[in-house]
Amino acid sequence: MRVAICLLGLLACAPTACAATNSFAIRDVRVFDGDRTIENANVVVEAGRIAKVGFHVTIPAHLRIIDGRGKTLLPGLIDSHVHVFPGAQADALRFGVTTELDMFDISRNFKRWTAQRVRLARTNEADTWAAGLGVTVRGGAPLQDAPPWLHVPTLKSAADARKFVDARVREGSDYIKLFIETLSEYHTRKTLPTLTPAEVCAVIAAAHADHRLAIVHTQAEWAAREAINCGADALAHMIPDRVVGAHFIALAKQRHIFIESTDDVWAAVSGLGIAQKLARDPRVAPYLSAAQKSTLLAKDKKTVRWLFPNVLANTRALHAAGIPIVAGTDSPNPGTAHGVALHEELQILVKAGFTPQEALHAATALPDAIFHLGRRGHVTPGYRADLLLVRGNPIRNIADTLSIDRIWMNGYAVSRTPENHERAVNHRTGSQRAPSRHGDSRSATLQDRPKLPRAQSGS
Repeated sequence: MRVAICLLGLLACAPTACAATNSFAIRDVRVFDGDRTIENANVVVEAGRIAKVGFHVTIPAHLRIIDGRGKTLLPGLIDSHVHVFPGAQADALRFGVTTELDMFDISRNFKRWTAQRVRLARTNEADTWAAGLGVTVRGGAPLQDAPPWLHVPTLKSAADARKFVDARVREGSDYIKLFIETLSEYHTRKTLPTLTPAEVCAVIAAAHADHRLAIVHTQAEWAAREAINCGADALAHMIPDRVVGAHFIALAKQRHIFIESTDDVWAAVSGLGIAQKLARDPRVAPYLSAAQKSTLLAKDKKTVRWLFPNVLANTRALHAAGIPIVAGTDSPNPGTAHGVALHEELQILVKAGFTPQEALHAATALPDAIFHLGRRGHVTPGYRADLLLVRGNPIRNIADTLSIDRIWMNGYAVSRTPENHERAVNHRTGSQRAPSRHGDSRSATLQDRPKLPRAQSGS
């Protein structure tokens, strides 16, 4: 009887049984490998890496086997625009987001993040790449409402750009983030100081001299043009202030930029209630931490309803023109949350004209190719076994990404119980909470979407 039980254990793998090892196999599963779909495939994972994928793959006898019938295997998802805080990466992983790209962080915990992402050890957190400190001016976005005790270095002049960027690279910045922001997109008389065109060009040149991508926060077409003309590699947001014309699209294509979508945050600003509906979804609600519930259900005090239609139109037009768009969420801004918001973003991309397969590509293989993330974003031999198994077929219905069956990080099964993650974070950091929008004494993040003006008078 004992032998029979052991043999049965090799044939079918329960979630708890699979957790002990980072070697296993999935049989007869639909695979989206980051670029294309393979039906009825077998997938073999050994020692945390994908070993074999294909219809005719033989599964070694010693491996535990997961039945993949009626399910789809995806690469672990990549969110290309977030702001991390203690507990954020655990929240992300619980929804199948295995890699996060932070776009402004004052904790600068590069040493720990870099060490984690090169290992294949068991972890309960998504891997992290980060810009560290963004380049802005004194009193400029996103520091305009920062507490007076918070000291964040800012750029003094164009002549200071190389020194400033070199300091960020020495700290460990994986790419350089800079800000062109006056609040003009809200059509208000209130304004902010921002980088001059000379400073923007100097910072981008310095980033390139240090072999770093230059990613520019712009939320108005004029600012996006300025960034592109200075040689920016990417825009950190889809443009919300107006529908862009053919000349802008041609410029973006000519200069080979890419864009981080963050459409979900504009849906929240426009008061559409998508995030609140998502929070009630039975595939979501049981797995939300307190921090995720807090930010997902949060609302801006003021809504600007015309921003999201502009964003949707621009996403559609730029995608149709062949401009690369990677999926990002700008979590944890109001109406977003680490991990779960990326599933909303994928649905919005499909609404904007992406096929479901193109949307999944924007959250897997495409960011891996652009940011050189070290064999992530694919279900391909030799790549890391960061994997998301879902019930149904998201190639036909993108909402099926929320029907999560299992998640693996480095080949190890991931617990989806939020309490387990929060206890682990509390033990290591002493806190588990979402930050305020502009940081506080217990927070190490500043989100980069400026607070909406209180009134058109600029008060």
